[in-house]
Amino acid sequence: MSKSIRDLAALISEFPGIGPRQARRIVQFLLSKNPAYREKVAKMIVETGARSAQCVSCFRYDDIAKGGLCRICSDPERDQASLMVVEKDADIDSMEAAGVYRGRYFVLGGLIHMVEKKNAPKARVNELTERIAKNGITEVILALSTTPEGDYTAREITQMHTNVKTSLLGRGLSIGAEIEYADSETLRNALKNRA
Repeated sequence: MSKSIRDLAALISEFPGIGPRQARRIVQFLLSKNPAYREKVAKMIVETGARSAQCVSCFRYDDIAKGGLCRICSDPERDQASLMVVEKDADIDSMEAAGVYRGRYFVLGGLIHMVEKKNAPKARVNELTERIAKNGITEVILALSTTPEGDYTAREITQMHTNVKTSLLGRGLSIGAEIEYADSETLRNALKNRA
């Protein structure tokens, strides 16, 4: 295997959910395509990076409008008082596809580690507290992965925000499940039966 193929595979293997073997397959797939296709993929990556930015309110990546807000945060029809806290951007996409929630979102960016009792490097716990205080939030829905770290993070956030109604998604989600991979019906039931 050439150095350039190895280097590209190593870079692709840094993507979430992609291991070394899958990365090599992706590289081989790209090499099997014509040069125009490879150029189109490279161009789309650059264009998406140039057009997309992080929303100043919810921290999701999207095509950002004036004022630094994404489409959801700038939508006046959304429930301003309800805030769903998710771990990552992909969780918002799954909830939106299910079509069961019409409030605002907040991307936490990580979880609080149980053992070290500290935030993951990207967990935005302080920003969440500030957002709740500044924006008149009356309900916080915690839509976090049903892992030990997700449960611990939910408990910590609930204890930090006793002045607002806090709920968890119902356990239609299995233990260890990630929101991103849940189907629409499961998300609909989990939101409807939140605790």
